[in-house]
Amino acid sequence: MRILVAASPGVGHLLPVLPIAAAAAASGHDVLVATGADLEPLVVRAGLRHVAMGPPNLGAAFSRIEGLRELAGRRRLLALVSQGFAGILATEFADGVALLATTWRPDVIVREDMEMGSWIAAEQLAIPTVVIQATAWRPPIRRAASGSQNALRLRLGLAPDPDLAGHDGALWFTTRPPSLRDPLAPMPTDVRELRPAADDRVGTANHGAPDWLVADPDRPRVAVTLGTVNADRVDLIRPIVEGLAGLDLDVVVALGADPATLGVVPPNVRVERYVPMSELLPRSAVVVHHAGSGTMLAAAGAGTPQVMVPIAADQPDNATLCVRAGIAIALEPRELTAAVVAAAATRMLDDASFADRARAVAAEIAAMPDAEAAVAEIETLV
Repeated sequence: MRILVAASPGVGHLLPVLPIAAAAAASGHDVLVATGADLEPLVVRAGLRHVAMGPPNLGAAFSRIEGLRELAGRRRLLALVSQGFAGILATEFADGVALLATTWRPDVIVREDMEMGSWIAAEQLAIPTVVIQATAWRPPIRRAASGSQNALRLRLGLAPDPDLAGHDGALWFTTRPPSLRDPLAPMPTDVRELRPAADDRVGTANHGAPDWLVADPDRPRVAVTLGTVNADRVDLIRPIVEGLAGLDLDVVVALGADPATLGVVPPNVRVERYVPMSELLPRSAVVVHHAGSGTMLAAAGAGTPQVMVPIAADQPDNATLCVRAGIAIALEPRELTAAVVAAAATRMLDDASFADRARAVAAEIAAMPDAEAAVAEIETLV
């Protein structure tokens, strides 16, 4: 079976679909991963074949949105969705899939939920599609995307789909456990589950745990990360580090950049460019992060309580659901101070209910079907 796996050209969009791609390839299927050229190293490290499609990265796509720099908050989000994901990216992916199909026609397309072009090309080519949830489930996003998506459909000779019903594909897999779903925003009918994998398990070099991390700490350990695209947010990292450094605990910062960026740090703070989340989070009492989907699910799977500082995109939605589930405290970035961070971390360490709920959510994730089970369902579909 030929399987095309399509992802928007961002790390957080690619990584959730790589486990499916790797499992399908291991089962003997012919797999191609279509995403931006800048992400080719991640695909190759996962042992998969890459085909460049669309802009090289998200920044290159979004730079073409006129006036984006002047927008903020909800207006910026709507522009990114309607013009970026549903317009610029969707058009290039739809055209890319159509061109690829002239020489390598897939039997099925597996796409992450914010890659909005391949499903339209697939409908034109009569190829079934499967959706993997990479971002928070936000039905209003569909309304923002409708205009651009239907303009693309008309250009390709397809009838309008006002509700974008075909966007959900023939199978739709959620990576969220039951406790992290919003009952007031029901997911597509007949939804399937897919156990999320920590980002470093597929698609990045997994070096294992360094010696310093394996050693049992004398005090609680708190992990800090702002993900793959926020290493420049020193305005947020500094108050987080300052607040935690004043407590009787050890702090590990996975910066995603040169540790020298933060300058001199207190003795109980260790700054690393990269630490495998699958090794760091289970060995941490708390993680402070940006509420990105990948880090959120990795921490939830490890049973680690979370202090969240949501910055943009779907991060506020993730934080809301985690707070509702009792596994997180959310802090407002504009009001972030060392004192606020210290108070949140102290509360989380002193209140055992956070850890109890985190372990319960981790058990839900452990019970979800894995990528191999999802591939079996895709085989049945095709």
